[in-house]
Amino acid sequence: MMNTSQLLDPEVVHRLAAELSARDTWSRAALLNLQHQRLEGLLAHAVSASPYYRDTIGEAVAAGESLDRLPILTKTVLMNEWDRIVTDPRLRLRDVESHLAGERRADLLLGEYRPFATGGTTGERAVVVYSPTDWLDTIANCMRWIQAMGAEADTRVIGIGAPTALHITNRAFAELRAGHADAPRLSVLTPLPELVAHLNDYQPEMIFTYPSFARRLVEEHDAGRLRIHPRCIASTAEALSNVVRTMVRDAWNARVIDSYGITEGGMLGCECDASQGIHIAEDMVVFEVVDDDNRRVPDGTQGSKVLVTSLFNRTLPLIRYEISDLATLDAGQCPCGRPYARVTSIEGRREDYMVLPARDGECIRLHAARLRAPLAGVPGLRQYQIAPMEGRLILRLSMRSDADETASCAMATEVVQSALRAAGADVSVSTEVVDTIERAGTGAKEKLVSLA
Repeated sequence: MMNTSQLLDPEVVHRLAAELSARDTWSRAALLNLQHQRLEGLLAHAVSASPYYRDTIGEAVAAGESLDRLPILTKTVLMNEWDRIVTDPRLRLRDVESHLAGERRADLLLGEYRPFATGGTTGERAVVVYSPTDWLDTIANCMRWIQAMGAEADTRVIGIGAPTALHITNRAFAELRAGHADAPRLSVLTPLPELVAHLNDYQPEMIFTYPSFARRLVEEHDAGRLRIHPRCIASTAEALSNVVRTMVRDAWNARVIDSYGITEGGMLGCECDASQGIHIAEDMVVFEVVDDDNRRVPDGTQGSKVLVTSLFNRTLPLIRYEISDLATLDAGQCPCGRPYARVTSIEGRREDYMVLPARDGECIRLHAARLRAPLAGVPGLRQYQIAPMEGRLILRLSMRSDADETASCAMATEVVQSALRAAGADVSVSTEVVDTIERAGTGAKEKLVSLA
């Protein structure tokens, strides 16, 4: 359990969040000027304090090369070079991993650092650390977006995310509870009857959780067990489908706000009331949507990956850090007037591409997200997962208690087969009904594709 003395001062967080929120009214030119200044400062610091960056980009930075001329940083390189990337020589990866594996993982490392591990749902794990200043910037940025959603200091906000302090949502949601002594400590693995009882007692006005778990909350509402009246549900950590948006609105007539966050950079941004994409905190990060060759793609074009440069983490500088999200960016003006570029869609992760046999005898690459929307619309489904096998797909389905299992399986098979035919795939589909589909990684997220 986390020591509450490690939590930030809420007044300090709200004060810094207000300063960040003031940038909402800036011009885009002013925002990009600040971003450029912060980037120059970060690069100079990284070259000065990190042996890895001194060797890899020192000459390029000295020559004034632009960011897009610098090499990318993959998870593999990050983990292999971790001890040379970090700017505090007291920090060593083996010690950080030992701390994360220990019983006191929620304690501060070396009395000051907050270490985290990524969920590993893409098949590769990364470890990051935040200094007190880094963490204050992270939480203040998160609070900036929560305030943009309409929350005030006394709003009853609750987060339902990762069960362990290994994952950033666990500690971030603990910071949200600061100053709200009656706010329950919940996660997506809290036993459902216990979680429902806590929510009924606390009556949250705003809930942060995964889209897959929002479905469970709606199910509890529909069954009459969950008796709450939230005015906003904020989605995080997983791709948000239109089906889940509709389910939440039908249940509570609540605003549904999509947000975007990563363990390595905190909350990158969220939607506004215009619902025309997720505003990216370009005063905190440089966000590049690129192709396979790491070249920026035009606005409105889906990239092959995302490169994130954190402008505030001076302890473990992440410069052009590769994220496998398939995103589309728009730098045009949002109707709300905020100056930030917007992510207008995130199809999913590159790892969720499947290679399937096609009708012409060749093979096609199909992203599993193409099957998410059809499956999300099948009545009675609680969870679903796609398992590609040799020449066929298995749909693992978990049913609601009131579901017609035979009808739901038949409909799931039909809609997936239809989507596959439309994509040109020639593959058989079978179903496998299971009690539950286990959540994966330190973030306890639902994994859309399973190779096992």
